[in-house]
Amino acid sequence: MPTFPIQNIQGVLFIQNFAFRNKLLIASKINEALNNLFDGDPTILDLPPEAPPEIPRIHLKDHNAVYSLNFSPIRIDFLYSEPGKPEKMLKALSDAYLNYLFKIVDLIKSEYHLPTPRMALVLKTLSEMETESGLLIHDKFLGGNLFFKGASKLEIHALEKTTMKDYNINRWFRIRTGISAGIGLPVNEKALSVEVDINTIPETDLDFDTEKIKDFYKSCLDFARQNFLSCFGESL
Repeated sequence: MPTFPIQNIQGVLFIQNFAFRNKLLIASKINEALNNLFDGDPTILDLPPEAPPEIPRIHLKDHNAVYSLNFSPIRIDFLYSEPGKPEKMLKALSDAYLNYLFKIVDLIKSEYHLPTPRMALVLKTLSEMETESGLLIHDKFLGGNLFFKGASKLEIHALEKTTMKDYNINRWFRIRTGISAGIGLPVNEKALSVEVDINTIPETDLDFDTEKIKDFYKSCLDFARQNFLSCFGESL
């Protein structure tokens, strides 16, 4: 069975209509809290109040664009992405990632007191199989149905509404074969992309505190490992 090197980690904190009064100061405080992790050029957008709230007003990144942060009026996305390092496994990344993420959480809850009604964590992996990944996925999930046997690309998207500890969550599991290494590059028939997306179900009048937010993300990592083990017989 394959191993699952991490391509991307995306933690999302959903907030409620944050009003940006001094974007440069906010960006500076975030960077200070993370010990100047974001040493790349920041992007600060001065948009009118009626601009779509999904558009980030602040974008921060390190000089290698390995870690980045998008801050919009309704969500904060903290991302790890280092596709050129396929040997990096989750256990080698999780402590550093959570350390940074939790510093962001501490800041937004103690300094800005932002309500946080929803949370999400997305993990994306990319594996190199010994044979065509489509054949493995067909045999494992489609069994004796030969209709898709010769498909050059297969995708499985599965949503389960379930619980993780005391969190009501959506768990998306997305499996893709026929992956290209980039735009204009040939398809690698041995490549297997697997993504797990764990997010809390929208509920009214809910505001997760600092302790619950940190517990959620720690629990997500354990839950994701168990999901991969159950699905593929191999953990993250």
